Amino acid sequence: MAYGQAIASDYGTYLKMFAADSLWNSRPINPKLGTYQIPATTYNPAISSGAYSSAIFEAKPGDSPMVVHKKSGSLGIKDSDAEQYLDSVRVPHWPAKTFAATGNDGHADIVDAAANRVYSFYQLAQDKTSRLWTASMISWSTLNGSGWGDPAHYYQGARAAAVPTSAGMIRVAEANDGKAWYEHALALSLDYSGLAAAPNQFIYPATSGDSTDPSKSNTGQIPEGARLMLPADFDLSQITDPRLLKVAKTLMRYGAYVVDRNDNTPFVIYVENRSVWSESPPSQLNLVRQALRQVVSEDGYIDGNGVLRVPDSQVNLMSMRGIWAVDAMENPNDVAGVYDTYTQSLRWDTTTSFIRQIDYGNRNIGAVPGVGPNAPKRYTFSVVASGGVKLSMQIYVNKALRLTTALLGNGQSQHVVWPAGATVTLTAEKPAGGPASAKARLVELPPGQ
Repeated sequence: MAYGQAIASDYGTYLKMFAADSLWNSRPINPKLGTYQIPATTYNPAISSGAYSSAIFEAKPGDSPMVVHKKSGSLGIKDSDAEQYLDSVRVPHWPAKTFAATGNDGHADIVDAAANRVYSFYQLAQDKTSRLWTASMISWSTLNGSGWGDPAHYYQGARAAAVPTSAGMIRVAEANDGKAWYEHALALSLDYSGLAAAPNQFIYPATSGDSTDPSKSNTGQIPEGARLMLPADFDLSQITDPRLLKVAKTLMRYGAYVVDRNDNTPFVIYVENRSVWSESPPSQLNLVRQALRQVVSEDGYIDGNGVLRVPDSQVNLMSMRGIWAVDAMENPNDVAGVYDTYTQSLRWDTTTSFIRQIDYGNRNIGAVPGVGPNAPKRYTFSVVASGGVKLSMQIYVNKALRLTTALLGNGQSQHVVWPAGATVTLTAEKPAGGPASAKARLVELPPGQ
């Protein structure tokens, strides 16, 4: 069923990020709104660029690579997907005009269309003397993907909700494009007084949320990941500021996702740095604050091409991240396989002997609370591999082995019934030979299968 004429799209590009059916680019059908109102604080709401926003830089194939180093005295740059600290990270194409936002978060996103990636940095900075770049964390997202984390690759950006800073941002190119509204959901942060406390601090589609602050608690009711909207009967005649009017129309059509926490501003809607933007009247911003409500249900979504959005029913729950300990290696001079975040796989260079490695880390599943796998549902464990690699999965309950799959090669799969209280290890076996890779998927079977 069509909800408007489908159009040729340029989604998944620098100027129009993520897929047409991303929730960022989709609008809800018949949204039902809650009753909770965002509290006032001592500051007025804001729609702004600046210290805690970000610029979004376009990497070109001719741009030189850049090595980003860890901060002095730190454990390293945190790879938010692999959950490891690195001494440095090499970015293949680094725009010469890259700069970080001046706030403590030091945000900057780099879009590399050739690699289909969005790099999202936290606390990026350039030393004024050495000119070396440093950062505290790097994340990445697929440019033509959803713009949100998933149960396997759960942390895809520098915002607390695990999304890129660029997601939902009002862009330089669209700030004055003459259109009645922005053609995507906006990105918004709330003060502690509006945000819900743990364990309810985030909901789908967010896959993470701000950690508990020991000095100041969340006291509100809205989780990160919530979509906020203005009601259909919001009186737009109250809004005389043209910039705010465009935002208000967007909030009525697409809404805004809560992606982060701020300190003492009722809400902040983020505008890309380098945009020409002026403050809206505080009284009108507060009219928006008073009317914004959380979407509690909807009857589906219309995607960016004007058709009914079909949710993904084959969601992968398994990551290959982890500590892949060597269990057997016939030639000690061979190099063990390592997890590669960009291919989401375990990868080896050429080896001269058989290698067996086991992932004991128990971070291959369950990184997103409540998502699964859940007992007693049935799942398909499947393998994509090259170079003759085979994988098997071991499921433990109370540290006792409950079941193990067969060693599966490329294209093979096995169904399993998930037990309660399960933990998982993965075993990879690589024969001697050339470069190889392996990754696994764990997908819930439809009811009755």
